[in-house]
Amino acid sequence: MSGLRRWVMGAACAWAWWCGGVAAQTGNGPAVPSVLQQWHVTYDVARDGRASSTYVLRNQLVQPGALESLKTYSFSFSTGIQNGQVLEAYTLKPDGRRIEVPAGNYQTETHDGRNGGRPLFSDRTRVSVVFPDLAVGDAVGMTYRIDDKEAIFPGAFSVAHSFSPYAVHQDSSVTVRHAKGMDLRFEAHGLQEPSVTTEGDVTVRQWRYQNPVPRPRDEADAGIWRMDEAPVLLASSFADYEAIARAYGERALPKAEPTPRIRTLARTIVGAQADPRERARLLYEWVSTQITYGGNCIGVGAVVPRDTDLVLDNKMGDCKDHATLLQALLAAVDIRSEQVLINAGELYDLPATPVVSTVNHVMNYLPDFRLYVDATAKQVPFGYLPSNAYAKPVIHVGAAQALAMIAPERAGQTEQRVHTVLKLNPQGGASGNLRVEFKGTQAASMREYMRDLQGDAERDFVRKVLASSGYKGRGVLDKGDLAEARALSDHYAFGMSFDIDNYLQGGSEGAFVLAPVLGLPLSVVRYAALDDLTTPRRRVRCYGFHSQEAYDITLEPGVAFTRLPENFKTRNPLLHYTGSYKRTKNGVRVEREIQDTTPQGLCTPDYMAQWNAQALPIVQSLQGQIFYKRHATLVRLTPDRNRAKGLAQPAKAKKKKKR
Repeated sequence: MSGLRRWVMGAACAWAWWCGGVAAQTGNGPAVPSVLQQWHVTYDVARDGRASSTYVLRNQLVQPGALESLKTYSFSFSTGIQNGQVLEAYTLKPDGRRIEVPAGNYQTETHDGRNGGRPLFSDRTRVSVVFPDLAVGDAVGMTYRIDDKEAIFPGAFSVAHSFSPYAVHQDSSVTVRHAKGMDLRFEAHGLQEPSVTTEGDVTVRQWRYQNPVPRPRDEADAGIWRMDEAPVLLASSFADYEAIARAYGERALPKAEPTPRIRTLARTIVGAQADPRERARLLYEWVSTQITYGGNCIGVGAVVPRDTDLVLDNKMGDCKDHATLLQALLAAVDIRSEQVLINAGELYDLPATPVVSTVNHVMNYLPDFRLYVDATAKQVPFGYLPSNAYAKPVIHVGAAQALAMIAPERAGQTEQRVHTVLKLNPQGGASGNLRVEFKGTQAASMREYMRDLQGDAERDFVRKVLASSGYKGRGVLDKGDLAEARALSDHYAFGMSFDIDNYLQGGSEGAFVLAPVLGLPLSVVRYAALDDLTTPRRRVRCYGFHSQEAYDITLEPGVAFTRLPENFKTRNPLLHYTGSYKRTKNGVRVEREIQDTTPQGLCTPDYMAQWNAQALPIVQSLQGQIFYKRHATLVRLTPDRNRAKGLAQPAKAKKKKKR
């Protein structure tokens, strides 16, 4: 996917964090699938951080398409530290009749161990309700409560609630009740100013949200939203993000102390390797490849890592477990590291009010190498991060300087090189081979894909990828070096040979845009598809890369290229491109290279406007077509300049010998 298109695709996820849990139905004008008539939540917060949360909701079914989603409602809680109960649930008819949910319409699923043992990675209890006799025009209503038995962070409370501007909200509110004098900070955007009252020793604050006409979705919404651009309430007793880091570190860092088992394992992994950076790489790769991911949702275990012995025994853990185990292994061979907290979603700006849920992922920092690593990000080589981690704020746990920013990744880290050899015949077919080389995160992910390709999937690979490009053909795949020891190497290459029956698809005369015979993630020719270079109105995720393509094309007698695209070269601050088309003795040599210098991270609208302006001439050049003629009796072109326009010349008649 090209640098420009990636931000368009990534924007679809930008609202996932904001809309979670608060009626994510959408609609334009009155034609909405459902109407959230009431959504109230009340928090009764104790000084020790425990809270009782009461939810009251009523949602009206407007369109038949929403019937399945409104027919059931579920909520969950941690059995170890919470209790949950349904207070009422019903279907409400337009004439006012209320049909209570019968006892048999409840489903309770509990994760538990065996014979009294505790569950390993989740103790969530999930309660589901099926509403009876639901039809268009009806409403479903429910009230339920979740009570904390233990605060997830002792003495602390924080919560964030967002509301979707794409849904109809008739009466939504958040109420926080807390003891007078309790040090709570609040931050609200897009909500009605809070009302503040007192009930004895309790202070009551309430924020309301109404949205009778939902916002229509359009391209203006694409990109990365700031938290203050959405209707949201944040409440927290944490003084700052350093306080969150301290609260996490108090229980996490002792788990990262190397045990004798950890020291023995670390020495086994690094072996005789003496270079500290290589030692760090070996340990990172071991944790990344040997410890599978498993969500940890057991009581305070949601924020406290497991003991390293338990993680090693099961070879499974969540992000905290991966980060803690890696920190312990690194310490065992005298390599410094820190755990860091980061947002796993699309939040690139921490709000002024520190809320735990805004930093919901843990990874590591290696200060001696100035390097961030994420051992839960499978198929990401050492020295790289998942694409959505760059340009984000992070909180270092146990460090003198807690707040920091991950710098954008330089563009030269990602490369793709493709060499295609083609031989075209006058019947329109082609035979040849292709080799592609990757550098960067694509290398490890592509290697993993090829490792998983077995049996019929491997045998049919070439046929299917050719078919996806409209070709009828067959071939053989060369999967390259799949050695286990190179599982997370940032270099990988594979190839394939092929025979295509219909490479030239335009009859005896036609034209085509030259492209690799299979879709590749960073193909130069993908720029040819960028017809609509719209400048976004918000920041977008973006990245740069270096891509090279070379084609050696042989033309058999009877097929000729009558016109080639013009050579084109441009060098700008953001984009460099060279495209050349040269006739050879038996065909054509094509070389195309593009270097997008955009760092991987965030791009502003001004940056993208400049990028679009520089990309447009490249797009137009790559849309240039090769024109051909083919016929069994057509004479092949030569590279003679007099024949550059492409039409074959008739052979000269032989002179008769004089008698």
